Amino acid sequence: MGFWQGRRVCVTGGAGFVGSHLVELLVEDGAAVTVADDLSRGAVSRLASVWADIRFVQVDVGNPEGARTATRRQEIVLNLAAKVTGIEYNRFHHADMFTSNMRIASAMLEAAARGGVGRFLVVSTACIYPHDAAVPTPESEGSRGTPEPTNEGYGWAKRMAEELGRYYSTESSMQIAICRPFNAYGPRDHWDEATSHVVPALVKRVLDGDNPVEVWGSGEQTRAFLHARDAALGMKLIAERVTSPEPVNIGHDQETSIRELVERILSLTGRSPRVMFDRSRPDGYPRRAADTTRLRAVTGWAPNTDLDAGLTQMIAEFARSRGRLAIAG
Repeated sequence: MGFWQGRRVCVTGGAGFVGSHLVELLVEDGAAVTVADDLSRGAVSRLASVWADIRFVQVDVGNPEGARTATRRQEIVLNLAAKVTGIEYNRFHHADMFTSNMRIASAMLEAAARGGVGRFLVVSTACIYPHDAAVPTPESEGSRGTPEPTNEGYGWAKRMAEELGRYYSTESSMQIAICRPFNAYGPRDHWDEATSHVVPALVKRVLDGDNPVEVWGSGEQTRAFLHARDAALGMKLIAERVTSPEPVNIGHDQETSIRELVERILSLTGRSPRVMFDRSRPDGYPRRAADTTRLRAVTGWAPNTDLDAGLTQMIAEFARSRGRLAIAG
């Protein structure tokens, strides 16, 4: 019998972008899954394939009563609930990003500890790393300096959530694991440009027919893009196999510049607009890619979804949502 078979597992944020993929994986493994989501960014349509096999509760887990509802009678909690937006919102709303995410972390850890939850996954972020972090970035860089300035409020909240998880690991009976996903993208991502990340923003601009297509920054900044299902699988494996609060990166080892990302999207869609790089806009991290040495050691696995395959899925999804064909050929 597998580790997850019959386990009572709560996934907060489980109707979200990455959370819905994680719920599907857990159901495949035989877990008894409760999804807790306030639907501020999630959608029950993302759970259509497993709806008959899960329990869904619509609650704000940043509220102590909502957190208690989510964690009641659960053996394992995977805390994906978070306020997550794009660089445009993050850089002007540090207080909101800090308080919103700390509220969720503190309420969930307290409720889980008091409710007798045996195992808890703190889902952190690559945004905790400093602007000058070594690349590929080892987990040890997370305790140095301050988070990258454009995401500073969010980054500090996630650093503090990790610290809080460590305290609960020693002051309660819960086993705590911590993961730090890097640059997730893929189907079910958010298309709202005010709060979206770079991949959906660029896919939307291209398929909406923008000409020129505006790209923030120089285009020379690089990212190692992580498919959402790989992010979810990494979280599942870490929650299963790591029982101490030593953080583990989840990231792809293929580094891609934003300029190359745009070129790939144009090639896959068969579009040829002019591309304009707006250097007055922030680049964010000059490079961001994970050192996955620890991930490979503790799980025996590393993300392997090809970027073009993931982009093709997103392009098709956006095209379906607009009712038009977007794939060239």
